[in-house]
Amino acid sequence: MSRIDRLNSKVLDAHKNKALNILVDIYLMLGIEELNKSKIKSGCFLITQAYVYALEDGDYRSQKIREILISYGREE
Repeated sequence: MSRIDRLNSKVLDAHKNKALNILVDIYLMLGIEELNKSKIKSGCFLITQAYVYALEDGDYRSQKIREILISYGREE
């Protein structure tokens, strides 16, 4: 099983189990990986997903995620 297949499976399981913290983990990790490859649009898209789930879950990382989005002009 490839890495993407494993991550897809984790995302589906997290949605099924309403494990929003795991969705934050995955989307934030993938978003940062994309940003590190200078793929700004896809990186910010994934980080936005992490931000939405972090806000919904009251996750302590929401402020840090917001700061990342602000630094890329995606949030005020």
